[in-house]
Amino acid sequence: MGRPLRLAVIGDADSDLPGEIPDLEIVTASAELLSTPRPLGVDAVYLCGVDQIRARRLKAEFLATAEVPCLTREEMTAVGLASRVLVLLARTGRSPATARVVIVESTAIPTMCPLLLAIGVGDIVSWEPTDALSYPLRRITHRSDAVIDPLGGGVPVVLPSTEEGQPPLIAADDPAHPLLALPGLVRALHDKSATRADFDTLRACAYALAACTGSAGWLPDLDNPALTPTVFATASRALAGDRPDR
Repeated sequence: MGRPLRLAVIGDADSDLPGEIPDLEIVTASAELLSTPRPLGVDAVYLCGVDQIRARRLKAEFLATAEVPCLTREEMTAVGLASRVLVLLARTGRSPATARVVIVESTAIPTMCPLLLAIGVGDIVSWEPTDALSYPLRRITHRSDAVIDPLGGGVPVVLPSTEEGQPPLIAADDPAHPLLALPGLVRALHDKSATRADFDTLRACAYALAACTGSAGWLPDLDNPALTPTVFATASRALAGDRPDR
């Protein structure tokens, strides 16, 4: 797929930055890089470990002047979680349109709800800890198809259970989640001279991850040789205006 693209990874001082990402050459950078109109020698920027609110602000400011793509951990984590929902629904014989998904503390990852809407989930419920007294989580999640915990155990959630009516828990507990679609999406944005991925493009990435997931797992392996080409192909079609269901 050509030379490895140079990805500037920006995080806070205490961030656990990825040391290696397949098909990408990582350049550790500081937030000052975002103040330059065109970061020299960089093909894309990934905001990893930056406070979420600050990351969205930095991205907005950067995209207003820069000519290279900028993606956030929030966006890429949402893609990984959405892919797990798609795999789960496929294995249980449910279509997204008939599914009910509960997002615990949805404000922790605002990209999640619009992305689930983009993949066609018919019933999405957002639950916050402040709702617990009036709407206990176990009652809210009863008979749902999945519960998404975007904080990966950061809030009290329904434990995985075989109890009838209790749904599977999908948690952002794997640091590989946000990295799975990153190389292919960065390549697609670079080749299309695009600086941002809309929800249709993120949706395409989620379907690509689901397509690369084997029968024994819930997400593809990061070193799966088909992963980056599949994400690249589906994201490229979405960026070109093609919106297939898969």
